[in-house]
Amino acid sequence: MKPSLKFSLSFLLFFVLIIVSCGPGGFSAKIDKNTYAPGETIVVEYTADPNWDESAWIGIIPSDVMHGKEIENEDYDIDYHHIEKSEKGIMKFIAPDEPGKYDIRMHDTDDGATGVEISFVTFTVK
Repeated sequence: MKPSLKFSLSFLLFFVLIIVSCGPGGFSAKIDKNTYAPGETIVVEYTADPNWDESAWIGIIPSDVMHGKEIENEDYDIDYHHIEKSEKGIMKFIAPDEPGKYDIRMHDTDDGATGVEISFVTFTVK
């Protein structure tokens, strides 16, 4: 592969990853590291829209659960906290006891009929 093509593909992949992790509008949930021990504290820093419903939430969902719909994520959440109309903040979660891959997922409401997943970040429990 030509070096310029390799660079272009790497550059494109970088921007796709940034868009996925930040979500639409730049709203995001970031974690302090990528791997945790079972029971370890996970620190989540988030940026949200204060105009979202007060039931908007961030939670831990197994990574193999389909992305997109709040109602799907709600069925599988391991733990969650409501954003409560804040624009940014910090939340703390406890890593699941079961090793595996999980996501921190942000949702604009707790309404299963209209709620959508806004952003996510993946982590591993070992």
